[in-house]
Amino acid sequence: MSGKIENRTRRPVSLRLNSGKTVHIAPGGALEVEDVEVENNAKVKKLEDRRVIARIKAKKEKQQSARPNKEEKTKSTKKK
Repeated sequence: MSGKIENRTRRPVSLRLNSGKTVHIAPGGALEVEDVEVENNAKVKKLEDRRVIARIKAKKEKQQSARPNKEEKTKSTKKK
């Protein structure tokens, strides 16, 4: 699962991810990263606490199944 990291300051922010890669976020900019890259990361937590960056988690998309759920079945049977 992925999410975004948003820079809330007027200065550029450098951030080292868990993989060892360093990313730079422009002032007011955002960067899409995997959750694995920022979980249990002391630097990310410190910057979040100081409100320098904000982590925005991606919304889960619902997967549509081929079969209708119970509500859809009851609605279709009541119409007849």
